This record gives sequence, C-alpha cells and structure tokens, in this order.
Amino acid sequence: MEKRFMRNLILFFSLVTLLWCDEQMDQSFRRKKNWGNIERFSLIPFAKAKSIDSIVVTAFIEIPFYTLQFVKIPSGFLASYETSIALNDKDGNQVGRKTWIDSIKVSDYENTKSTIRNKKHNVSFSVQKKKYVLVGELYDRDTRKKGIRELKLNYNEYKKLPSLMAPVLTLKLPGEWGFESGECPTLGHRIRGIDDGVSVHISGFVGKGNYTLNMQLESNMGKTAFDPITAIADTQSSFQHKFYIAPEHLQSLRVTIFIKLAQKGKIVKKEKVLTMYKPGISNYVSDLNQAMKQMKYILGNQERLEIKGKNKKEMENLFLQFWKKRDPTPETGYNELMEEYFGRVAYTNEYFDASWRPGWETDLGMIYILFGTPDEIQRTNPRSSSSAVYQIWYYYRINKQFVFKDQNGFGDYRLDTPFLGVNN
Repeated sequence: MEKRFMRNLILFFSLVTLLWCDEQMDQSFRRKKNWGNIERFSLIPFAKAKSIDSIVVTAFIEIPFYTLQFVKIPSGFLASYETSIALNDKDGNQVGRKTWIDSIKVSDYENTKSTIRNKKHNVSFSVQKKKYVLVGELYDRDTRKKGIRELKLNYNEYKKLPSLMAPVLTLKLPGEWGFESGECPTLGHRIRGIDDGVSVHISGFVGKGNYTLNMQLESNMGKTAFDPITAIADTQSSFQHKFYIAPEHLQSLRVTIFIKLAQKGKIVKKEKVLTMYKPGISNYVSDLNQAMKQMKYILGNQERLEIKGKNKKEMENLFLQFWKKRDPTPETGYNELMEEYFGRVAYTNEYFDASWRPGWETDLGMIYILFGTPDEIQRTNPRSSSSAVYQIWYYYRINKQFVFKDQNGFGDYRLDTPFLGVNN
C-alpha cells in the first residue's frame, strides 16, 4: 500500500510540478521560437487543379481570439485588427494581395482568451505550376504589434502527367469558402461535429485517354473501399472529383485516406490523415493503441494485465478510466496531467528521435516524460574520438540527477545506471 502511494506521489509531483515552473525552464533545451501572441495565427493554403496549366490556391488566415488585445466597451470587449494575405513569385513579384480591416466583439472576458474561437478570412489566387511564397500579416490596431508568417509553395511537380494534388477535406459550414458553397476546407486535425460527414475533393492532371481514381479508408475499425471513378480525357486536362465519407466511417480517433490515380500503366498515390476530436482525450493522442504503449512508464502491473486482449471500445474505456484516476482536477473537463504527459511524448519524438526507435522509447525520452525539463544540463567534451560523451541532467526540485552515456558518439545516450521506473 505504501509502495503504491509513493509511486503515485512521485508521478503526480514530477508531472504537475512542471506546470508551475515553465518560466524557469532552460530555453536552450526547449529550442523553440519564442513567439508573441500576435504571431500565433494560422496561414493555410488549399490548392486544386483549374486547367491543364493552372491551379487555384485558396489561402486562409485564421485568427484565434487570444492573439489579439481586447478593450472593454459598454457592451463587452472589442478587438480591432488589420490582416492581409499576399502571394509572391519566387523572384518576389507580387501575384496578388487582399487586405481586411475588421474587428471582433465578445460579451464576456473569457472569450477574449479563447484558443478555439477564431475569425477566418480567405482569398483565391489563380497561378501557374511554379514556385511561390505565401505571406500572411496580422496587425493589432490597439497594441500596434504585427505578426508575419510565410509559407513556400512548390507546384512544379504537377507538370508531370498524370499527377495528383493533395486532397482537400471540407466540412459543412454556411458561407463561401473558396470551394462549393457551404463547404469549408479543413486540415483534418481534431475535427469536431462530424454529423454531416466529410467531403474529399480530389483534383489533378491527366493526359489523353482513360483514367481511374480509387479511394480507401483505413482505421482501427478496418478498411473501407469506395467505388472507383473512371473517366475519359479527350486531351491533356485537369480533373476534379469528390468522394463523401459518411459519419459511420469516422468513429475512430484516426482515419487514413489513401488515394490512387492510374492512367496508361502509371500510378500516382496520395494519402491524408484525418483525426477526430473526442472529449476526455488529449489533443496529442490520435491512436489509442499507440497511446497505451506510451503509458508504459506509469502503468501498474494490474493495469497492464487489464489491457491484454481488449477490443477497440474496451481499450478506449480503459484509457479513459486510467486517466480519470490520474486527473488532478476531476471537477473540470480538462485533464492537465494527460495533456502534459502526451505533450512530453510529442516533444521527445521531435527532439530525441533516433533512427532505430522513436524518441519516447529512448532513455532521454523516458526521463523527460517522467520528470520534464531538467533544471540544469552538464555535457562533457571527449578528449579523444574513442572517449564516451556524457550528459548529466539535474532536477534540484526533486533532488534527482541522471547520467546519460553516449559510448560511440552517434547520439545514442543510455542511462549509465538503469532506472527502474516509478512503478518499482
């Protein structure tokens, strides 16, 4: 009983403490750009074939409410801004530009800090199969701060025939969004409200003759193949087709869409990952089976036994059950511990990834996931090519240190003394 209590205490302390220590983190260790809020808008291009030698690029600028400064007015709060989207060719010549001067009004203060609510603007450009730079700008008229985002676009690959453009997913939403009326494009990440299903817009370029388009879905519920589309092109031309994914095929957290274009023995493939939002599951989780494996550092022996032989639905219930027990604020709908844990997993996969295994499975990754950013890191410089390289991570707030050794100089840091984990 005492052993179990200490295990839970260590896990809770080591994970939650970091939430209150962000300002003391070693920024060089994080290695992430220190963006201001004004720069945290999204610039998103969607492209579709228009004719054999042209493409329509519909670009969106999405402005979360929290990026702007709201001022108090008698009826609530108001933020005023100016934003623009421009497209330049590779030489810097402007292809087109659109500017909006607008404002956002909300009735309560909480909405001014919302990371979910946002304002969208979009514009379409007709371009050739060349290289471009998309530029988005956001100017807060109250603080006079300005954010700029740039994206490089390369459409040279579509000069080949046949060629297939990246599929565009759309959701039902009233308004004009550059595609069919009432259909708004989405990146397909953490989609909410799938009651109307999802449309998949597919376009590309073909030579003269017959061509066939196939689409298949894969998820932990299995595979679903759609009826193929076969058509004839009288000459070299572009094409546009649409598939519809019904809600019953979108019940998994993650669905992968596979698209294949075939013409005269040539095959071109594209794929797109679609993830669904589910209450109680972290934004970082898109595959429950993988998430369960990533929990191996904190699961107890009994919990490991419970996982064996479970189907998809049972696994999801167990996942929610395990994290409910670990929720530091069960009275809220947000599990800070889960979000922090899988946020660390995502970080290790980005910065500690090794060619032979993902970052979360490395020794560096394990310690980072369990204890967060170290308070101090010391590194040794080898005196010769045959000398091992060491890293020492210090956690002063919990009186721990970990020594990692890279024997061969390839970045494969292993714990010099094995760590048995919080479950031992």
